[in-house]
Amino acid sequence: MAERPQDDGDKKADLAGGEDHIGALPDVLLQQVLSLLPSRQAVRTCVLATRWRTLWKSVPSVRINSAGELYRNPQALSKFANHLLLLRDRTPLHECEINSYYGGDSDEAFQYIELWLRYAVSCQVRVLRVLVKNELKDLCLSNVSLHTQHLTSLELCSIEAGGHFLDFSSCPALKVLKMEHCKLSALRISSKSLSHLIINYGNLGCRARISAPSLITLELDEFTGYTPLLEPMPSLIRAFLRFGENCYDHCDNSNYFGDCGSRLCLGCSFIKYYGNGDCLLLEGLSGTENLELISQPELFIGRMDFKWCVMFSQLKSLLLSEWCMAADFSGLIYFLEHSPILERLTLQLKYYEVYDF
Repeated sequence: MAERPQDDGDKKADLAGGEDHIGALPDVLLQQVLSLLPSRQAVRTCVLATRWRTLWKSVPSVRINSAGELYRNPQALSKFANHLLLLRDRTPLHECEINSYYGGDSDEAFQYIELWLRYAVSCQVRVLRVLVKNELKDLCLSNVSLHTQHLTSLELCSIEAGGHFLDFSSCPALKVLKMEHCKLSALRISSKSLSHLIINYGNLGCRARISAPSLITLELDEFTGYTPLLEPMPSLIRAFLRFGENCYDHCDNSNYFGDCGSRLCLGCSFIKYYGNGDCLLLEGLSGTENLELISQPELFIGRMDFKWCVMFSQLKSLLLSEWCMAADFSGLIYFLEHSPILERLTLQLKYYEVYDF
């Protein structure tokens, strides 16, 4: 029997090394693979073959301007993103990452971001990232309120937020909130479901209350402005707080307990009128098992709470910096007296070796 001559398709398959194993995968699996790509690259796969022509429309992720993508200008980025969301199927989103255009006119770069954010929420997004890459201005989301039953993780970078934006009572599934280089002017950051809160290098323009009773881990690192007031967190396991030199809670007259009595001292005066009737930090941290509390000696945050005699009944591991040595070792003595089951104490002293007991 004579062999059938190879057609062009067979020859192409031979040149490709055999069968098209990737093309044989089910659509759901291919969409998961495409979800790992920036959306512009995922759209470009439509030219591979007829079967790929519309796969990108149902990909469960949207990644706008991610992984080092380059656009000519903000208008080009906005044009692509608007067409992407217009043509995409309204299938649920597992993940959405929105990166602004880097440089240029900030108003143009930010023009549609709020619209894209609302689109993601309307598609039941579970993981949402909004990352601004503009050196001149932060994106303001103070007038936006998130109402979604599906959001589990929110990450923000270089966002200006206030008003009701940080009230997550309408996000009952939210577990992770990470904010980096954000300007926060809200009087309250609240969530009953939140398990992990990270605020790095933020600017806190007022004494915000953090109300998160389900919190398991808390990280406040190198922020500018006023220390937030922590409401009780009975589920807390690990807390890391590092106060930078730009924290406003210090006394101009070198009073270590924040009560120098001078009306000209902004740090002590702000404490007097905004928070003096509450235990600012220690009550909220009292249930944690692992605590790292790092600050400059002149900051009175921490010491001013000693009058409340808060007990750390679950604390097993404690790290303190040089602030605990000021005012006659008041910080060190306080924690030793109020931590009955402490197992590990680390003193991180500037210009000295670390002593671990």
